Amino acid sequence: MLLVPGSQGLMAIKLSRLTGFKLGYAQLEKLPDGEKYVRLSGSISEDEVAIVNSLAHNPDEMILESIFLAETLKEYGAKRVLAVFPYLPYSRERVIRGEAFPIKTISRLFSCLDRMYVVDFHLKEMISEFPFDTVNLTAMRELAEYAERFDLNNPVVVGPDEEALRWASIVAERLEVDCYCMKKMRVDAENVIIERAPWEVRGKDVIIVDDMIATGSTVVQAIKVLRRAGCKKIYVLCTHPVLASDALRRIYENGAEEVVGTDTVPSPISYVSVAPLIAKALLERE
Repeated sequence: MLLVPGSQGLMAIKLSRLTGFKLGYAQLEKLPDGEKYVRLSGSISEDEVAIVNSLAHNPDEMILESIFLAETLKEYGAKRVLAVFPYLPYSRERVIRGEAFPIKTISRLFSCLDRMYVVDFHLKEMISEFPFDTVNLTAMRELAEYAERFDLNNPVVVGPDEEALRWASIVAERLEVDCYCMKKMRVDAENVIIERAPWEVRGKDVIIVDDMIATGSTVVQAIKVLRRAGCKKIYVLCTHPVLASDALRRIYENGAEEVVGTDTVPSPISYVSVAPLIAKALLERE
């Protein structure tokens, strides 16, 4: 297999070292008129080629770049084109009538792919509708392993909303502690309301677990509610530290002891690597 990194494809280097797969190269530039320029370097002699790209920052550009790469690889001889997108954007639910639901469109745009690898994809129910095989990995066990070093006393794990419970429960099982979830109501794209904390968490140390931190609104509100409930130390784990604007600062200002994410999105808190997880999946592929 050949690994071709995109503009945000640092993960490809890690995967190459872990798997022994060769690294390819593509010339990726933005032209003066704003168009994206994509050119493959060398001939494509391998039957399988995997594009590796994080689609977090500048998602529209990264998606278009990755589509160009996939189509060009097929045109120049790759029999199977895979994509490793540790973070796949546009994974928000449609909440308000009239909202677009972009993930359907994006999946169709990538229809030339043979397989996609993602990590903790939020809309897991959509995977069956993608026009290609999709492998959805989870980084929660790796995050739980990192959390074992936290200075905690009789902790509990909390999902800040009902959706996060599926991730929080994996961490709680690994740490052998109890797991609870809070109830959230989304006001708009950036504002949420979280109801009171479960009575079982009052006075305890808490690990908040979610798949993604984008604006930070959900985590900030959860911390505030947990603080009012008398919770002591509060740590935060997430797979995708998108951290738009001042999200990280606000989370710390509101009382988080430590915030930890993975390298699906390169960030100041990407302490846990998903490269071994993805490498294992690639080596075990059919």
